[in-house]
Amino acid sequence: MQPPDVSKTEQKRIEEKGFADFAEEPDENGVMWVKRKADGSCFFLNEENRCAIYSVRPQVCRLEPFNIVDYDYKKNIIEVELDFPFACCCSGTCDETEIAQIKEIARAAQIMVQKIQAVTANDLGLPINHRKVFAETRSRFLRRTVEMADLKV
Repeated sequence: MQPPDVSKTEQKRIEEKGFADFAEEPDENGVMWVKRKADGSCFFLNEENRCAIYSVRPQVCRLEPFNIVDYDYKKNIIEVELDFPFACCCSGTCDETEIAQIKEIARAAQIMVQKIQAVTANDLGLPINHRKVFAETRSRFLRRTVEMADLKV
């Protein structure tokens, strides 16, 4: 279900900032994940524990510290919630003087939903605008929320 950490366009922007060799080899589904440092932290955190690519960070990072928990495709509403406790751990998310703008977070959520819709459409072999793709996309968000809460359904 998960789209890549970085799309080809995002990868190009990051490379133009002078970074290379930051993505893992694509997995069996062709998904590219950003590498982690030996301590498990983000590849792009610098010595001051700040995001070195903040101005060109990918959509998945722009959405932080939120997770998409529901997508009501009938009403075109995306529900997000704080990614607790991980929101407290991501030093590159923002600093004390700059909080991400609501419009930027909303746009990042829209783009992430579109990416997951594309993956879902591909998985189902249906057009991206098919009703079943919308419904399965929502189901994937809901299942992920249940999994993250460690609920038994």
